[in-house]
Amino acid sequence: MLYNNILLFKLKKKFSKNLPSIKGFVKILNKNTVILETDENNMYHISYIYLKYVMDGDYILANIKNDINNKLNVIPIKLIKSSINIFEGIIKKNINNIYIIPKKKFLFNNIIKCVIGKNIKNNFKNGDKVIAKIIQHPLKKNNNSFVAEITEILTINNKHLKPWWEILLKYNLEINSPSNDLCKKIEFLDENINRHDLTKLCFITIDSKETKDIDDALYIEEISEEELLIYIAIADPTSYIKKDSKIDQIASERMFTNYLPGLTISLLPKKLSENFCSLHPNKKRPVLICKIKINKNGLLNKKIIFFTGWIKSKAKLNYNDVSDWLEKKGTWKPNNSQIKKQIFLLYKFYLYRKKWNDKNTVKFNNQDYKFMIDNQGNILDIIIEKRRIAHKIIETAMITANICASEILYKHLDFGVYNIYYGFNINKIDKIKELLNESNIRYNKSFLMTLTGYKTLYNQLQDSKSSFILNRIKKYQLITFFNIKPGPHFSLGLKRYATWTSPIRKFGDMINHRLIKSIINKKYNILKPLNDIYINMNQKRYLYKQAQKDLYNFLYLQYFQNIYTRNKIFISEIIDILYNGIKIRFLENGAYAFIPKKFLNKNLIFKQEKGIILNKNKLFFKVTDKIKVIIKKININGIIAKLVN
Repeated sequence: MLYNNILLFKLKKKFSKNLPSIKGFVKILNKNTVILETDENNMYHISYIYLKYVMDGDYILANIKNDINNKLNVIPIKLIKSSINIFEGIIKKNINNIYIIPKKKFLFNNIIKCVIGKNIKNNFKNGDKVIAKIIQHPLKKNNNSFVAEITEILTINNKHLKPWWEILLKYNLEINSPSNDLCKKIEFLDENINRHDLTKLCFITIDSKETKDIDDALYIEEISEEELLIYIAIADPTSYIKKDSKIDQIASERMFTNYLPGLTISLLPKKLSENFCSLHPNKKRPVLICKIKINKNGLLNKKIIFFTGWIKSKAKLNYNDVSDWLEKKGTWKPNNSQIKKQIFLLYKFYLYRKKWNDKNTVKFNNQDYKFMIDNQGNILDIIIEKRRIAHKIIETAMITANICASEILYKHLDFGVYNIYYGFNINKIDKIKELLNESNIRYNKSFLMTLTGYKTLYNQLQDSKSSFILNRIKKYQLITFFNIKPGPHFSLGLKRYATWTSPIRKFGDMINHRLIKSIINKKYNILKPLNDIYINMNQKRYLYKQAQKDLYNFLYLQYFQNIYTRNKIFISEIIDILYNGIKIRFLENGAYAFIPKKFLNKNLIFKQEKGIILNKNKLFFKVTDKIKVIIKKININGIIAKLVN
C-alpha cells in the first residue's frame, strides 16, 4: 500500500542524508558484485565506479548513500587497514608501462601498474614471475590509483625459496630484509651523549657459530667470595636510527626479525644489524649497559645502574665450544687467561642465579628441533637442539638484564613495552580444578590464579613427575602478550618483565632502549608509546608463528617424501586424544602425525576431555604415552600413521 508513497520516499531520503559513516571489509564476490561487510555483518553494495579504489580484504571507512533505485550503497572514503601488502604476480608490458597481474585475485580488474625497485634490473618480459609490494593506495593520501613496486624476480637462483615466499605472502609478511640503500646517509646520532669508555675491559660474546647480528656482550668481576658484579652490554641501534625515520618506520611495521629454517628476514638493514651495530670482536661499538651486583644466593642488588658506553669485544665464542670446555669435553680452550676467567665467573654467576630461579620460576621442558638446510633449500637433516650450559648462562644474563630494565621503567615512567603472562585462563579454572581433583590435588581457585599459586602447582607437578597432568593442563593456559602497562610474568616468577636485550631483532626492545636512554639523560618529556604499538606487536608475532608452523609442515612433508620410510618404526608420544583419532609427535625428528580412529580397534572409547582411550573400561592409551608407529600415508594435509601391532 505504501510502496510508491511520495511522502515516505522523501522521509527516507531525508534520513539517508543523516546516515553515519560505517566501517567494514571489502569483499569481491564475483565479476558483478563487490560488497562492504560491517562488523555487525550488515552488507552494502559498492557501486562499479568505486571499485578501482579498493581491493579484496580492505578495511575501510565509507559513507552510506541511496542510489537512483533507492538502494543503499556505500562510497569508500578512507583506508583503515589493507589486507594485502606483498603479493606474487606475472609481468604484463604495454608500450612504456609495466603492469602486474596478481596470482591471487584481489583487485576487481586484477591488474596493477608497477615501478621497479632500486636493486632490480629492468629487463622484464611478458610472463616473468615477480614479487611486489603495494606502495600506493587510492584511499590513502589522495592517490588516484594502485601502484606496486617490484622487489624480487623469481629466477633459477632463488626459485627454491618460492615455498617460503608463498607462505609469507599468505600472511602478508615481508620476504626480504630492508634494503642496505637505506643506510647510505646513516650517521651517529649520539655525539652529545656522554659515553663511558670500557674498551679495555674483557667483554666477550657467546652465540651460535653462524650468528652475524651479535647484540649482547658480557663482562664480570668477583667483588668478594660471596658477590659478583656483571656488566651486560647491549648493541645500541638507536644511536644510528632516528625516531620516525624511514628505517624506524619499516622496523615498526615488521616488529621482529623473522627466523625461519633456511631463511632469515631481518628487522633492520643488514648493514646495520650485521655491521654497524653488531658487537664483532675488536671493533669499537656504542652500547647500552646494565651494571648489577648478585650475591651467592642469587639475589640481585637493589641498586641498578644503566649507562651508555663504548666497548670492544675481546672474543666471539660459540655455545658448543664454551659448553664443551665447562663440561671438560673436546679440545677447545680459551685463548688466554682473561677469557678463561670470564667464562669461569659467568658460570659462577649462572649457579648463583640458579638458586633463585629454582625457587621462583617455572621451567617448561620443551624439546626443540632444527632443520639443517643447504643454500638450495635442500633438507640435509633434522636434529634435536639441546640447550647446553652456555645457552643457559647467556639466557640467565639476559633475563637478569631485563628484570633490571623492568624495574627502572616501572620506577621512573610506569610504562614501557612489557611481556605479560597471567598463567591460567580464568574461564577454564573450573576445568583445572576438576582435573586436579581427579589426582587428589586440592587448591583454592583464587590461589591458582595468583603468581604464587601458579608456581606452587607447577613445582608440585614437576617434582612428582606428573607428565600426564602437565600435558593436559597446557590447554587451559594463556599465551604471553605485550602491553605498555606493567603486568606479571608468572612463569618467570616476576611482578613485571620488559625486554631490551635484542634491539637489533625486536622493535619493542628498541622502544625500551629509547625510554631507558631518556631516563639516563634525564629527559622528562618522554612520550608514552601509542596503544597500537603493542596491539601490532601481538598481531605480528601471531602471524610469524602461523607462518613458521606452515613452513614446518611443508618441510616435514618434503623430508619424509625424500627419505625411505616404508615399514620404518617411529617412537612417538601421544600429544592429544581427539574424537576422530590420536595426535602424535615423532621423538626422533619432531614431526606431528595423526592416527585416524578407523586404524584402531572399533571397541575403543575415546575420552577427549580426559585425554584417555578406554578398552572394555580399562585404560588403553593416555596423553604422554610412548607408542610405536609406521607411516601409512603422506599428503598435503599431513602425515597419517598407524600403530605397530
